Amino acid sequence: MESKIYETVWREKFQVRSFDIGLNHKMRISSLCSHLQEVAGKHATHLDVGYRFVQQSGLVWLLSRLYIQINKLPGWGQEFDLETWPLGTERIFYRRDYRLSIEKDTLVNATSWWILLDLKTRKPTVLPLNDAVLKANQGRYSMQMPSEGFPAVSSGETEIHTVRYSDLDQNRHVNNARYVEWVFDLLDQDLLEKKSPAFFAIEYKHEVKSGDNVLLKKEEIQPHTFAVEGSISGSNQVCLKSKIVF
Repeated sequence: MESKIYETVWREKFQVRSFDIGLNHKMRISSLCSHLQEVAGKHATHLDVGYRFVQQSGLVWLLSRLYIQINKLPGWGQEFDLETWPLGTERIFYRRDYRLSIEKDTLVNATSWWILLDLKTRKPTVLPLNDAVLKANQGRYSMQMPSEGFPAVSSGETEIHTVRYSDLDQNRHVNNARYVEWVFDLLDQDLLEKKSPAFFAIEYKHEVKSGDNVLLKKEEIQPHTFAVEGSISGSNQVCLKSKIVF
């Protein structure tokens, strides 16, 4: 029986739909994040470590951190190519990178850390990925992984969001892209209409479930640079941190 030959880089072509578009006539960051999650899931399935495999093994993939460098966001009706590939592990974290391009122009570079969580022990675990795939992708970095942490939010504007049905995914947790929408809902509408972010980063710190009240805090830490922090009301458990640069 012939062994399976894996695609080292997963490539798909998409078209920006009307529901992807924000006030500035460009793709929303939340929609971009959904596309990144989609191709990551498809490649994981192709590599035999996707949703069904981990579910049967009592595991779940959790996105820990996502960093996005943006040269330009695609507009309504534009077709774009989206690529993703794994780069191995560092301690408990799996690294996966992305590139979005139109023809030969790179518009977006992104990198991410994922955790494979054991649902019984609630602790991270590490399973080996295909050696040939990792070897082929060695040194293929879309961008440098930032070394600095997320800035603390000491003051600024606050808002409370109650988690509802529309926030939840099939695991009954808040969908990754919904966190991103919470972040951008805190920002000034006039700014979002006139400008697109040059950099976006988000860290998922703790799971959030239906009925939770999340206290969101925003602070402009530098001109056109914002920090956002979310914590679960009652426990004060930080559930998300984010940084946006325009």
